[in-house]
Amino acid sequence: SCEFVSELHDFIKHDVSRLYRDLLPYVKITLVEAGPALLGPFDAALQKYAHGLFQKRDIDVRLGTAVTGVEQFDADGYHFPSRRAMLS
Repeated sequence: SCEFVSELHDFIKHDVSRLYRDLLPYVKITLVEAGPALLGPFDAALQKYAHGLFQKRDIDVRLGTAVTGVEQFDADGYHFPSRRAMLS
C-alpha cells in the first residue's frame, strides 16, 4: 500500500498537475491501514518516518481502520465522497 500511494502521489504531482491541472481540486489521497502502523514488519523508526513523509505530502493516513466498503461516508470530521476509489 505504501509503495502504491507513493507512486500515485508522484504521478499526481508530476503528471496530473501538468496535464490536467483543472482536476487537482478533486484529487485526495487517503491511505487506509488496518494495522496500528505503516510498514508493520519494519523498525518503528522507519514506520514513523514513512508516516511523517506522507503527512508532509498531504496524504491522509488512517491507521487501525479497515475498508469494509466504498460508499458515501461522513464521520468524525472525515468526508469520503465515494465517487471514485482505488484500492490496492
